[in-house]
Amino acid sequence: MIPSTPRHLALTLCVLSILILSGCAGLNTAPEPPKQIQAHMDVASSFLREGKPRRSLQELLKIKDRADAYPDYHFLAGITYMELQDSNKAIHHFQRAVQQKPEFGEAWNNLGQVYASNQQRNKAVQAFERALEIQTYLTPEYPAYNLARLYQRQKDYSKAIAKAQQALKLNWRYLPAYYLIADLYLERDQIEQATEWLKKGVDAFPDNAQLMLRLAENQLRLGRNADALYWLERIQKKYPDSEAASMAQDYLDILEE
Repeated sequence: MIPSTPRHLALTLCVLSILILSGCAGLNTAPEPPKQIQAHMDVASSFLREGKPRRSLQELLKIKDRADAYPDYHFLAGITYMELQDSNKAIHHFQRAVQQKPEFGEAWNNLGQVYASNQQRNKAVQAFERALEIQTYLTPEYPAYNLARLYQRQKDYSKAIAKAQQALKLNWRYLPAYYLIADLYLERDQIEQATEWLKKGVDAFPDNAQLMLRLAENQLRLGRNADALYWLERIQKKYPDSEAASMAQDYLDILEE
């Protein structure tokens, strides 16, 4: 069984189901499903987007025998079984997808996620690395991020930081990686480095109040109260109704004591 899907991983359920709807999930070198089969897949995909994996499975089982030759079918089935927390069937379908379409980056990434959730670390690493090798994969920052999370759980911080940095090199606008790399440095008690990456995050996302709050918190840890005060007041001024503003006010109250 797969534990409850960890939302800090680079999950692409809605995006990838949309890709299936448009018939462009990755570089499609495999045959496209006939319209009748595609129609069932489209319905199954819509159920997934609505958070109804059991209804998705009902549609997929109707075409199980006729759709076996199509990697997009197996990809969609793999996601469905991921949501149903059935690791064995999810692995089976993702394996079938990459066997039929070896350059299917999304399927390799999701296969790695199932392996990781199933405590099959070496297989997870291999799947994520395979996804990173595919030059036509449009979102390689996902497997890089997932590798960083995997190494973080192993407390291999050097590799985790390297992969988090790789995710940001691949896509400097990938927000989760900024949070992750800051967390990794904090776990190593390297507050200065964490702060520098949070600054980069704020540069990339100048309207993100939560990033500003994290930056202010780190500056407080470093004893840079004036710098922290700047960001706390900025949050209060620009985003007065946000959760970050409420927390910022708590810090401001303490600083004013």
